[in-house]
Amino acid sequence: MTRPRRAALGLALVALLTTLLSVSAFAASEGGGSEPEEVAPTTTINSGLSPAVPIDNSQPDEAALDWTYRYMIPTALALAGIIVLLTAIKYFTDVVRRRYRIVEE
Repeated sequence: MTRPRRAALGLALVALLTTLLSVSAFAASEGGGSEPEEVAPTTTINSGLSPAVPIDNSQPDEAALDWTYRYMIPTALALAGIIVLLTAIKYFTDVVRRRYRIVEE
């Protein structure tokens, strides 16, 4: 494989990975859209007693995630992974390949 062809293939692969990772980050949602229904207990015993401390079953509203958590952080992590991968490949092609040469007989 020639060098320009290998470079074009590598560039296409990096572009594909970047596109797929950014699309998956945009597709992330904050959670379920419907709230679960409260189910009443099936059996109750009427003993005439009441609890000493009333329990409040209502849950506080969850804070919405900031856009930085939804988009920037996954994209930054994906780019960091790609950079580490490309650095390892570049090191191999520049340093390790020069150490070992094929000696023609």
